[in-house]
Order: sequence, then structure tokens, then C-alpha cells
Amino acid sequence: MRPFYYGATTNFGDHMNSWLWPELIPDLLAREDDIRLIGVGSLLSRNLDLVAGPKVVFGTGSGYSSLPTQDQAAAWDVRCVRGPLTAKHLGLAPEKAITDGAWLINQIPRYAEIPTDRSGTVFVPHWSTASYGNWGQICAQSDLTYVDPFADCDTVFGALAHAELAIVESLHGAIIADFYRTPWIPVASPKRILKYKWLDWCQSLGLEYHPYLLPPSDYVDHLLQGEKRQPVSPTPEPIPVPLDTFDVLQTAPAPRKPGLTYKARMQAKTVLRKGRTVALEALARGRNTAPFRSWNARHTDRMQAYFETLKGYKPHLSGDAIRTTRIDQLNAALDLMKQDYS
Repeated sequence: MRPFYYGATTNFGDHMNSWLWPELIPDLLAREDDIRLIGVGSLLSRNLDLVAGPKVVFGTGSGYSSLPTQDQAAAWDVRCVRGPLTAKHLGLAPEKAITDGAWLINQIPRYAEIPTDRSGTVFVPHWSTASYGNWGQICAQSDLTYVDPFADCDTVFGALAHAELAIVESLHGAIIADFYRTPWIPVASPKRILKYKWLDWCQSLGLEYHPYLLPPSDYVDHLLQGEKRQPVSPTPEPIPVPLDTFDVLQTAPAPRKPGLTYKARMQAKTVLRKGRTVALEALARGRNTAPFRSWNARHTDRMQAYFETLKGYKPHLSGDAIRTTRIDQLNAALDLMKQDYS
């Protein structure tokens, strides 16, 4: 059995697959077979059948790319999924919707304990917001601890566990904050956040999803997002999220085998990713130079007021009883998977 995830992505949520499963199921991973474990992340898509081997799905969500068909899901061994929306779209029994598999950290002693010493507010952006934005000065001036979503899990988990409040754009930032009983307030940049996957996970815990608009970090970030440059309101703007929100791409079914077009597209993405990194490094060197400096300074002052107001809003947090229930269900599902594949 081998975990499937996007190795080129190094944000902490996706990267959990590289160490979580070896700690939880080392014997299953040591077996010589072609089974692929689809674990933490938004990994369920129609393209998943292009990955060779039988599929075992555990605690995974849908969101990016197009959703799998119900016929595809019927051919997989689906142990549990992130939430009821994923279960419904895949034609699964409601009890298959437990919660995100990241909560299996309850089985790892160094992560399982809930700290009692807490202080301050942390800010965890989505990985794309971290890549294209410039949040260091804003967080420092706003008395926020900036948590880089590309940092290692020890760093991210520790920051979230010891905070009094978390402002999160990263879904797994919210998932880990909720695990550690840290109240959290969701924010979202325009065009970067999929509401569907947030609704899916929130509904697994009986929560509503009420995000606030996250303004761009500076002048260059405005340009990159294609947003009109205007003063930031000190009153954060609520983003309406109807319960029937469905912002997932829908495309024709994927080919049964990865043909030349698919392979060429994957290679092109690798090249483009490297070019993007070079371009972002160049932007980082020039984004606070003379043409932008005065505008950025005024913007940072306004963002300080924005975050101060946001800190006073009612946060999200699941109930202790439902947290315990979901963890027990994840543990039971994992035990059964280990038993069935041992």
C-alpha cells in the first residue's frame, strides 16, 4: 500500500501524508502490492483512475478538479470521507462521512495532547495566498503571529495549539485549530478559496461556514488578484455562502489510461511551476520599492484596523462531544482497515 498525494506540493496539509501514514500503518505500507491509499487532502477527482492500482479512500475530500462519478467511487474501497457533501455526490452511505483524516493525529502521542498554555492570535493563509502575498509586515503591525503554511507540521501544529485564536484561510489550518480546541475565524481571498470543501468539512462537525473577505496584502497582490485597488474597510466584509454552493469544476470523464496529452500536460505544469517560483522571487525583491512603498504603508495601517476588528468577531469551534465522536469513528475505521488488509 502506498499513500497517494501531490509530492510537488509542500504545504503542511498535503505534506501530512508523507509522515502520518508511516506512523499509523507501517506494516501495511511495507507490503508489496499496488494498492494506493487516498488520504489527507482534497484528492478525489475523476482523474484519480489515471493513478494505477486499486484505491483505498480514507478521510479524503473532494474539491479541486472535477468530482469522481458514482461508478468510479463504487469501484474503490471507500472507508470514510471528509464530509456529507462528498458522501452524497459519490453516492455513499451517510455514515461514510466522518471528518477529515488529519484528526488521526490523535493516535500520535506528540500531537494528541491539548495544551493549556495559550497566548495571542495566529494567521494561517492558504498556500497560494502565502505564495503570492506579502504578509510579514501586516502581521507584525497587527500583533498577529504569521504561520507559514509551507512550514513543517511541528511548527504549524504548535502555533495553532498554543494560540488563543486562529484566523485561517487554510482549510487544514481550521481543521488542526479545531482539533486543539482553538477558536478560529475563517477568511477567504477572492478567487482562491473553494467554498464547497469548507462546507463539506464544517457540516461533518455540525458547523456553519461564515468567512470574511481577506483583502490583498499589498499593491502587487492587488495586481495579481485582478482586484480594484481601494481602501480597506476596517469592518470585514462577510462572504455569503449558500448551503447549495458548488464551486467545483466539472469536466468530461477522464480517459481510462494516461495518454500522451495527459502526460504532456503534467510535464508542462512542472515547468510552469518552476517559472512561477522564479517570477515570485523577482516580485518579492521589488514589491516594496519606491513606486509602491507609500501605498503599501497606508494599506498596512488599514489592515491593522481590519484585523483588530476581526479579532472581536464570534469564532467557530465544534462541540467537545462531536469532536470526541468523530475521533472515535476515525479510530474505529482505521482499526477495521488495518484488520482487513493485514
